[in-house]
Amino acid sequence: MSTISEDTNDIELEGTPFPGDVHTQQQLQHVPHEYLNLDRSGNLDLDRPLLHTDANGNKYTYALNPLTYSVFLILVLELLERFSFYGLYMTQTNYLTGSYNDEWNADMTSMEAASLIALSTAVAYSVPFFGGMLADGYLGDYKTILVGVFCFYLPGIFLVASSTTPNWWLGTKYFNVEAYKLALLCLWPIGTGTVKAVVNIFGARQYHPLLQRSMVESFYVQFYMVINAGAVVGCIVIPVVARSSITAAYTIPFVLLLVAVLCFVAGSNRYVRVVPAGRSSEVHQMKSVGVQENAGDVDGEKPNFADVAKICALIIPFNVVYQQCPTTFMVQGAVMAPFLGFIEAPSINIVDSVSVLVSGYFVSSYFYPSLARNNIKLATGYKFAIGSAIGACAILWSLLIEKMIHAEYVQSGGRVNVIWQAPGYFLIGAGEIFSISTAYEVAFTASPPNKKAFACAFNLFCIGGIPSMISLGLYRMCDQWFENNNGSGNIGRIQDYSEAHVANYFFVLLLIVLLGVAINLLPQVRAWIASVENRAAKASSGSASSTPKVEKRKPATGEEMRGETGPLLKAQKHIKYLKEGTDAHIYRMNTMKAEFSKTPKR
Repeated sequence: MSTISEDTNDIELEGTPFPGDVHTQQQLQHVPHEYLNLDRSGNLDLDRPLLHTDANGNKYTYALNPLTYSVFLILVLELLERFSFYGLYMTQTNYLTGSYNDEWNADMTSMEAASLIALSTAVAYSVPFFGGMLADGYLGDYKTILVGVFCFYLPGIFLVASSTTPNWWLGTKYFNVEAYKLALLCLWPIGTGTVKAVVNIFGARQYHPLLQRSMVESFYVQFYMVINAGAVVGCIVIPVVARSSITAAYTIPFVLLLVAVLCFVAGSNRYVRVVPAGRSSEVHQMKSVGVQENAGDVDGEKPNFADVAKICALIIPFNVVYQQCPTTFMVQGAVMAPFLGFIEAPSINIVDSVSVLVSGYFVSSYFYPSLARNNIKLATGYKFAIGSAIGACAILWSLLIEKMIHAEYVQSGGRVNVIWQAPGYFLIGAGEIFSISTAYEVAFTASPPNKKAFACAFNLFCIGGIPSMISLGLYRMCDQWFENNNGSGNIGRIQDYSEAHVANYFFVLLLIVLLGVAINLLPQVRAWIASVENRAAKASSGSASSTPKVEKRKPATGEEMRGETGPLLKAQKHIKYLKEGTDAHIYRMNTMKAEFSKTPKR
């Protein structure tokens, strides 16, 4: 323990907000006492020196470097959770149709497997509503994560792994389809949906909502990178291991996730656990970003959840295309020759994650800054339209591959190399930068302060839930296009696939995504979106009264203050950005992926 001198609050700098990156002992010298974790003798807790008191009087203490103090444990959990999710997710079609084991499988057709996976995805993207309400109203973030992992996620993976081989409790004569459906449609998607609804919020809440507000953005960068790392490794390792032993492949995620959650629990005493609002609460405070419940209402106009929901729905056409990655793209890739003799369709999917990183870096570092230098603001409607147009290009590429597959089989009886699918996945990833990431940004920035969590949950539903349901309906209506001449849905062999008419299904997808382009290009739609964003930006400026005044002996150095803004200035800059196109930002998020932001270089 050490003592902070009383004379540090001699001078008050009216209207000057304190920097939002307090992480050093030197900066503590300028922090007002009301934000320091002091005992009655004036001694400072060096482990968790920062203090925050919410509107209900709850007190929370924070470390100077949350990343090394507690957040790294949350990132490890997310890394291995994404590894587990994508490893299983991208191999289910081949597993259910018998590609990994001819003698022991569910004996499903390609469309049956695709429909089951689409339904599982729909459940996973609907559950965040449940996870958000459970965390905000009853259990809190920490306990909700544990419930999701221990009660649903781990049992689901264990049941999937157990189904890969005959055993005494699932049966030795026949593949237990009912037990497998329990895992795929209930345990596993509920587990992953519950965790994804809470884990990124829990990580962001480890940072002081005012004094470390800018560090939250850095956390989301790290969170985003961890997600992509887990996805890439899972998409490579699990499919490769599955070729040798599907049992071993599905046991690996169970073991790693178990180790991750045990490490997570070991850090229990280090976490900031926000008290849930409770059953009687009418509003939920967004403590992770320091938003006040009584944010000002400018000119009688308030952000409206219904408007935000409509904006999120504008990217559903693109997400219908995105949902084809683990289903229709896998069906197509299953009849293509492995790249380098061992890299198959499930592994090619990692190109999507790579594309998100590469495209996102290019857009945030060059494209948006170039527009900003010319005072050009790319409207949200245009971003959605660009993303959908790129998705349309991905479908056109898939149609080209269809033509190549049929032509190659007719000419030589051979197969086209699966590496030809890589450009399609790359286009999908590039489209996400403009569609999905922008929707996440709008869901957070344009929603009412007391409904941001619910708005983000609805956005997830538009990203995966509704598109998966639409895909499921399309599969049912178009199943005859996935049959050979004998009416069989088993088209995993090139001979049978050549008799099917999968290209017709891709044409339907093309029409859907082009409809999304047309709607987002309508001037009325673009103007309406802009009005919603401006209304939310003006309303957010009313929270300036929550900015703390700083009392200190002398002004902070340029290094300490560089790049920092208070809530009022930040709101004013956002309004200017909406009108003039300056200070462009990109928020990159993939399906169930975390937020990334970057301020362009001048």
